[in-house]
Order: sequence, then structure tokens, then C-alpha cells
Amino acid sequence: MDRLGIRITLAIGIPLLAFLMMALVALQDRFDAARHMEQVQTHTALGHRVQALVHALQAERDSSAGYLSGQDNEFFSILERARQHTDEAMADFRQRADQVPPALKGLVAGIRGDLTELDAHRDRVDRLQLPPLEVLPVYDRLIQRLILVAAHLTGEGGGGDLSGLLNAYRPLLLLKEHAALERALGSAWLSGASEDPDVFYRYLSNLAIQEQQRSQFLSLAPPAFGNALLMLESETAYQSLRAARAAIINHGVASRPPHLSAVEWFGLTRERLERLRSLEQTVATRILERARAARSEAWRGFAWMLVVGGVLLLLVLGLSAAIVQDLMRRHRSHQQALDRAEYLVRHDALTGLPNRHHFTEMLDMELGRAREARRPMGLCLVDLAGFSDINRIWGDAVADEILNQVAARLAAQVGHDGLLARIYGDQFGVILREGFSVAQREGRVMELLAVLDAPFQVGARRIEVDGHVGLVACPPYAEHGSQLLAHAGIAVEGAKGTPGSRWLQFEPGMLSRHTRMVEMDHDLERALDQGQFHVVYQPRVDLADGRIVSLEALLRWHHPQRGWIPPDVFIPRAEANGTIIAIGDFVLNAACRQAHYWRQAGLGEFSVAVNLSTVQLYQADLVERVRAALEASGLPASALELELTETGLMEDMDAARQVLAQLRAMGVGLSVDDFGTGHSSLAYLRRFPVNCLKLDKRFVGDLEAGGDAEVIAGAVLALAQSLGLTCVAEGVETRAQADWLLARGCRQAQGYLYARPQPAETCEPLLAAGTLPAREAVPEA
Repeated sequence: MDRLGIRITLAIGIPLLAFLMMALVALQDRFDAARHMEQVQTHTALGHRVQALVHALQAERDSSAGYLSGQDNEFFSILERARQHTDEAMADFRQRADQVPPALKGLVAGIRGDLTELDAHRDRVDRLQLPPLEVLPVYDRLIQRLILVAAHLTGEGGGGDLSGLLNAYRPLLLLKEHAALERALGSAWLSGASEDPDVFYRYLSNLAIQEQQRSQFLSLAPPAFGNALLMLESETAYQSLRAARAAIINHGVASRPPHLSAVEWFGLTRERLERLRSLEQTVATRILERARAARSEAWRGFAWMLVVGGVLLLLVLGLSAAIVQDLMRRHRSHQQALDRAEYLVRHDALTGLPNRHHFTEMLDMELGRAREARRPMGLCLVDLAGFSDINRIWGDAVADEILNQVAARLAAQVGHDGLLARIYGDQFGVILREGFSVAQREGRVMELLAVLDAPFQVGARRIEVDGHVGLVACPPYAEHGSQLLAHAGIAVEGAKGTPGSRWLQFEPGMLSRHTRMVEMDHDLERALDQGQFHVVYQPRVDLADGRIVSLEALLRWHHPQRGWIPPDVFIPRAEANGTIIAIGDFVLNAACRQAHYWRQAGLGEFSVAVNLSTVQLYQADLVERVRAALEASGLPASALELELTETGLMEDMDAARQVLAQLRAMGVGLSVDDFGTGHSSLAYLRRFPVNCLKLDKRFVGDLEAGGDAEVIAGAVLALAQSLGLTCVAEGVETRAQADWLLARGCRQAQGYLYARPQPAETCEPLLAAGTLPAREAVPEA
């Protein structure tokens, strides 16, 4: 027995001892790794402080150059704010500078000396004793040293899948530095008393350096961070900066853009620098997160080794506790289910606000109290603009989070003075009981709209949401709360349909306007069956020889009572009420049949172009509808071209790309209509399998006046040529416009210079002739 006990002891003790020894070794490794990661966290946090000081010094340097060039009070105000931020960041850096590793002590000592000399340098700036360019070297030297410190601190402890990001970090810092120098040099050039060629050529050199650093960053950085930079460059603010930059370069060294001031330039560049700074912080934060994860993993391993000896005992106790907890959980779940069912009958499941049914009950009670006391009250219906697009583009989870945030903001604004409820998916009702006199109504409504002004943060996304409010004021008092809700709905629809209006108060006259809108919806539903829609065709010609190469199918509506209704009036209503799907099918089938008839009649092997609305593009069965139209008409897919707007493509790029790929696989041609009016860029355009760009007629019409229209038109033509796309100019009305386009490589055009949109029967003589002579457009009678 004793010997068996020894054997059992040895059998258990030896493996246990070996396990404990390995555990101690592993524990020591995890402990060392955790300590190392703590040190990396400290250095990365200090790197954040250094980055803040760099950003402040860049702003002070750029505003100093602008102030010395223009010597105006507005730039001096910007300079004072920049110095205040620098002083705050400088004080924080000095407090933490002792935390840097020994290898950086010498570099930090040099930075301390540069900071000490900064006051004297500022004094010379204030007394206007420096030319604009001579203000830069002191800041440049200080910023370069700080960038070295920030790159070293944030780069410590990197490895693994972060190696690419760490290698790309320094080019990113230098890209931001040269972007800040661009702001300084641009301010000096725009606000200087005279055109200094040195400033201009240094500005051009700085742009070239920026492009090198940008290319290096994109080649080294992981795809997610490279895409983040590309997304930054596709935003509206960056496009405005590029336009201003192009204006400076196009004017050249001899002059400066008269429409662009240094202060405007300073504001245009601020957003880009802030976003670049945010990207820097994201890189450092990623390293910090990895350090935290490694430290947490080490401590988890340590904790697991400590508790391994008590696992068996804890298992028994845990099983007993689990049985008790399961019984209690079942009881609580049953009770909560009953409470939840009762709660959901009267409340919205997502936001927790009263639902429409409960809100109508509360509205009836409030209406009765107000009527008895003869006191005023109001009902506001808050409608979120474009919420269906947010739901489609970002998904249900993001849309639900935005609704929750909107509900929280509205609840905080309404407080105890009113009642809030969620009426429909993206509509909220507010009963205002106190402080609702005639003089206070507009203020209360604007307070509700103000809660939507700040963007909503959902994860890494910043999403802007606008809204409209329909207001119903009492007295006069309605009979029922449902009547008030109906009137509020009419008012909010009126606000949405009135350009520049965010809210409207219900008036009796709105009922008639609402009725007319409903009548148009009904008329649109009947128009197809009654044959009120007509398809006309406008030829597209080859600019070189006038040969007809295609025809565009255009929809016209002749109402039996109201006559011809413009497309820009009825198309938006058709898109809003969904009839655009049936109307679009009508145009597509009619155009395919007509083109097939002309081709069979030997009038030419041309194609026909049909416009697709954004609603049609994102229909799940669009490809099947197009295939059915081609099969029914007998028209080959290569003879059909579908035109889409660039704004429609940008709504959901992934979904649009999939649909367009299927259409291209069928052989259907694809073109981007009204190009140049949206927010597309080369990076986005290359993602879509299109083969044609249509230059918007607004730019064509302004070509003879020169200016921005020529710049934009030339850029679109160059873009089309670089991508191997056909470019079609719309709205060509004069020979001068046609000659300008042809000289710059535009191959095709359509417009009144050649032919107006006309019925199919009048197109046949034109198609038989094969070419269209250019005639100067004359106004329609």
C-alpha cells in the first residue's frame, strides 16, 4: 500500500512538478511581455503628446507665414489661437519629456533649446521683422525633430502584421508635415504684397514632395489604412482643396487667383490636416491596442496557472451553483417575458419610446386637457431625411443605432415639458405642452431640429442626418389626436417638398396641395394604361463626320387636362411613389422594340440609350428585366446602352458594381450620365465597368465663356481618354462648342446643333441619311 502510494504520488507528482516548472517559465515570459507592453503603452501615449505639439506648431507656422504676408487682423487672430494651442501642447510635452528612452535624450535636449528660442522668434514675427519665408526654418527644424521622436516612440515594440504599418508611419508623418507647409506657402503666396516667384516655386516643389510621401505610404501601409487615405481624398472638402490648388497652379507665377483669399485657403486646408492627424492617431492607437492585447493575454495565462489546481473543486461547486442559477434564471426569464410583452404593446421595441398607438392615446388626453383649460399646445412630427438611403447603404444595425441616438437627443431636448414617441420607422412625434405661445413656436421647432445638426458617431463612421418638422398648433383644437397626426404628416411632407425649408406649420391650404400631390400619384399610376407616355429620340453623332452612332430614348408625358408635364416635375414623384419601375420598363421595352425595327429596316447598325433612375438600379431583378426586354424585342444586347447618374452609382458602390458587372457580362453598354456634377473620383470610377462618360450640358454650355467650365470639361475628357472610355458631350448647341470638344479628343456629341428630341417617325429620314449636318441651335417657339 505504501509502495502504491509512492507510485501514485510519483505518477501524479512528477508530471505535476514538470507542469509547474513549465508554467513558471511560461509565467515569467508572460510577465516580461506584459511589462514590456506597459512600457510601449507609456511611450505611445507620449508619442500622442508629441503629435499634438507637432500639429499645434504646424498651425502656428502656417498662420505666421500668412500673417507676415498679408499683415491683416484676421490672420493675426488665427495666429493668436494657434499660439495658445502651441503653448498648451508645449507645457504638456515639457512635463512628460523625462519619460523618453535614453536614446532620445539628446534629441529632446535639442527640442527644449528650440522651444526656448521660440519666444524670440515670435517677437520678430509680431514686429513684422521677418519675410514670410524666413519664418519657416525655425519651425521646420523643431517639427522635424519632433517627428523623429514621435516616429521612434510609436514604432517601439512593433512586429508581426503591424510591420507594414510601422514602415508606413514615417511617410505619413512627413506627408502631414508637407501638407501643413502647403498651407503656409499657399497663405504666403495668396496674401503677399507682391508675387514672389520663390514662394510659388517652393509651393510647387512641396506638392511634388507630398505626392512622393503619399505614394510611399500607399505602397507600405496595410490596405485598410491606404483605403482610409483614399477615402479622405475623395471627400468634398478635399475636392474643394484640389480645386483651389488647381486655381493657384493655373494662374502660375505671374498672378494669383482673384477669387481665393489667404484666409479662405487656410480654412480649406484645415480639414485635410485634421483628418491626416486623425489617421496618425489611428496608427498609434493600433499599436497601443496590440500592446494592451498582449498584456491582457499574459495576465490571463498567469491567472489560469494559479487556478489550475482548484479546477476540480470549483467544477463541483460550479455545477451546483449552475443548477440554482438556471432555476432562478428560468423564473426571471418567464417574469421578464410577461413584463416585456405588456411593455411592447405600448412601446417601441428599439428605442423604448411610446409607440403610435400609445402616443395617440396620450395625444387625445393632452388635447382634452388643453381644450378644457383653453391653453395652447403643439404637435411636432420630426421626419429624418434620407433615412432609407442610410438603411440601404450602411445596413440595419447602423440605422438602428442612429435611431437610438436620435431618440436620446430628442428626449434630452424635450425634457419634462413634452411627450416624445416613435410614430413610424424614421418619424418621431413630440407633444409640446409648456412654453408654446405664438412667439415661441419657431424657437421650439428649431431646438428640435438642432439636435440633428451634429453628426452621429456609429463605430468609426460619422453620419450626418438632416430632418424636417411638421407643426400643428392648437387652438384651433381638433376633435381627435389622429387628426392632429394627419395634419402634422401633411405639414412635414410640405416641408420636405419646399426647397430651403426645414419646417412648416400646418395650414388649411395645405390640404389642397396635398390633394394635388396625391392626384399626381394617381395620375402616374393611370398614365401607362391610358397611353399618356411617349418616347422621343435624340440622335448622338460622331463629331468628326456627323455620322449618327446612337439615339437616346427620352420620356415625355402628355396629361389629358394639364398638357405636357416636364420630366423634372413628374420623375421625382414617380421615384418617390414607386411607379418609376413600371414607367422605366415601358421606356426600356419601347426603345428596344423601336431600335430593332429600325435595324431590321436597314436604317443602320446603331445603338439605343435608355436612362435608368437610381430606384431602378437597386431593384433586385433589374438584370432579369433588361434580359426580358432584349429577348422580347429581338434587339442584341450590344445595341443597348444604359445611362446611370454618378450620384446614383455612389449610393451603394458594392451593390452597383455587382449589377453593372452582370449587365456588362450580357453585352449591354453602360455610361455615366451628367458626369462632373457629382462627387466621383478616378479611384471610384475605375471600380465600375462603364464604357462611356457623358459630359454634363452645363459645362458644355459655358465653354465659350472659358473659366472653370473649360477646366472641368478638359479634365473629364482627359479622364475618359486615360481610362479608354468614350466621352459624349451633351447639350452641344454651337459650332464653336463642337470644334472645342473635337480638338480635345471628344468623339461624340448630342444637342440642338444636330437635332432635337423627336418622335420615332420623324427620326427615320435622319437615320436613312446617316449623317446630320451641324446647324446653330435656335430657340424653340
